[in-house]
Amino acid sequence: MTSEKTHSVSVLALIPLRLSIGLSLLVAGQQKIASGNWGAAFEAELTDFINANLGNAFEFYRPFLEGFVLPNAGKFAVLVAWGELMVGFSIFLGLFTRFGAVAGIFIVLNYTFAIGMGIWVPSLEMVYLWALVTLFICSAGRGMGIDQVLRSRRRIRLFT
Repeated sequence: MTSEKTHSVSVLALIPLRLSIGLSLLVAGQQKIASGNWGAAFEAELTDFINANLGNAFEFYRPFLEGFVLPNAGKFAVLVAWGELMVGFSIFLGLFTRFGAVAGIFIVLNYTFAIGMGIWVPSLEMVYLWALVTLFICSAGRGMGIDQVLRSRRRIRLFT
């Protein structure tokens, strides 16, 4: 059994990981939103990306891409852009970090399913995936994040 002090030290060690993952997602989302129309201008890029990778996508995921994502690419472009931005804010600020990490894992898994890459293939996407899993498991927002304040003052335990 680990002591509370040991847990605090280990959470502090995750601050650089939390800040770098959060900042990179913030920048990625901000760039998509800044491209125009609150992220909807990203629609052409998203459509091109899906069409280029459709042959590589996992079999179980391909019907979802063809039947749902491509016909609604404008809406998905906005969701992806704002999703990345909000996950980035959550993780960077340490605000509901566990929830942000789960949402980030969802985004990364959808991307890897679309390009047909398994979680066992070494890649930058897998670095993001396992970093987000680590942030989730370790409650990384409790290390100099807003989660630390929420947890101590209001006894909020959900997603902190």
